[in-house]
Amino acid sequence: MAKFANWMAVAAVVAGAGLVGCGKKDEAGSAPAPAAAPAAAPAPAAAPAAKVQAGKWSATTEMSGPMGQQALAGMEQAFKSMTPEQKKAANLENARIEGGKLIQEMCITADMASKTLQALADSQLKNMSGCNAPDIKTSGSKETMSFSCGEGKMSMVLEADYKSPTENVVTTKMDMAGQNMQTTVTSKRIGDC
Repeated sequence: MAKFANWMAVAAVVAGAGLVGCGKKDEAGSAPAPAAAPAAAPAPAAAPAAKVQAGKWSATTEMSGPMGQQALAGMEQAFKSMTPEQKKAANLENARIEGGKLIQEMCITADMASKTLQALADSQLKNMSGCNAPDIKTSGSKETMSFSCGEGKMSMVLEADYKSPTENVVTTKMDMAGQNMQTTVTSKRIGDC
């Protein structure tokens, strides 16, 4: 369960921010956007460069269902107990829980913005044993990815809706042995890094 929950968090982040290469600084030396941390937070959606513009983004994450509420409570507790150094190491310096939502600001580089859901699947799902190949579809301004693991005991559907190169919404629906969670991340470019 923990492995799948971690992958779900990574999937939301990577599909959300194109962070397949996260954890490294880009050539210009700017800090990477957040990676999966304790119940990591999704971030702005990224796809081919024309769909997402590099820059500073703000993301608001809402989680529903019992699993979502547990994840949010876990993040809030983790934020309280993390030192500034731990927050920096996890790229969570600008993350906070406010009004029952996770709020983040981060810089998205051009490289991050160019990542696709296929790149996510290629880099992340190969490390998950017992998962089927993801079904990835693109239609207009929307991309979807769905997959299941453990003979259907765990499943996830992710939909990224690129409203413009500076605004998008990523919705993730996950079912794990009858426990459901929906995460909606509304992201907007707010300036340059």
